[in-house]
Amino acid sequence: MKVNRIDVPYPAVYIDDFFPNASLLRSAAESYDDVHDWVKYGDKSGQVQWCNKLGREYIPTPALIVMDYVVTHFDPNKVFGLPDIAFPDLSYYGGGMMVTPNKNGEGGFLGMHVDATHHGIHKDWKREYSVIIGLSEEYDPSFDLHIYSSGSHARIPYKFNRLWAFKTSEDSWHGINKITEGLDRKTLGIMYWSKSSEGTLIKAKFNDKLRFN
Repeated sequence: MKVNRIDVPYPAVYIDDFFPNASLLRSAAESYDDVHDWVKYGDKSGQVQWCNKLGREYIPTPALIVMDYVVTHFDPNKVFGLPDIAFPDLSYYGGGMMVTPNKNGEGGFLGMHVDATHHGIHKDWKREYSVIIGLSEEYDPSFDLHIYSSGSHARIPYKFNRLWAFKTSEDSWHGINKITEGLDRKTLGIMYWSKSSEGTLIKAKFNDKLRFN
């Protein structure tokens, strides 16, 4: 399993063909049609994005199998070579199923933002890594992930069955440009946390002044 590394603007990696069973990955993508109670974020929130309700009980079995495989076989502590302190939240409170929709003219995009610093339930859990795996088989440049920090930009091209991960911080800006009309971008996300003293919960914040490069 080859790990491709990006050091600038901040530590990130991606791994192709991560999940060993492409047919089951397709089943996970199809299971998005079984979700009828998406949490839908509108344009005024800095994004047009749909997510499942918080918690693994709202995730269909095929998608859940993929997520459980990721947390079993991917250890960001070892991959990034940083202190061995991070662990996944198996309740999948945060992350989970994500759609950036534009198949029917929804205008999906994810504005440049940094993620919330602390867990919504466990206030003494601090976010360390975000991990994503791509489920949409078609490729379109609008699916690529843009990352930014301290004046430097980079772009991680999207690919079916590509896993990518990055170290989170208060300056780990990332986003997705407007999705090409007629397409939906489907991904699964998993968050990794560390135990820390209880701190102030900083919610996800968007910056519409940062432009995609």
